[in-house]
Amino acid sequence: MIKFIFTTLLIIFFIRMVAPPLFRWLLGMFIRKKMRNGSFFYTNMHQQQRQQQEQQSQNGRAKGDVSIDYIPERPERKSFKGGEYVDYEEVK
Repeated sequence: MIKFIFTTLLIIFFIRMVAPPLFRWLLGMFIRKKMRNGSFFYTNMHQQQRQQQEQQSQNGRAKGDVSIDYIPERPERKSFKGGEYVDYEEVK
């Protein structure tokens, strides 16, 4: 029982005291590395532009154009003659 309590307290201590600074340090290292390489902002912006240009060249049309390949036939609707009426009682 004492071993369980000690282990639980040790895990709680780790989560409250050690994990936040450790994650902050790791995130800082990741961002510094990306900033040093110049790929933190640059990669995503130009990658999206490149994908749009590739899509335009593959489709052979500009962005926003609409083409409809198939229009299904609509079945004729029977005119609605009415439905069942249900009696109701108003509650006050």
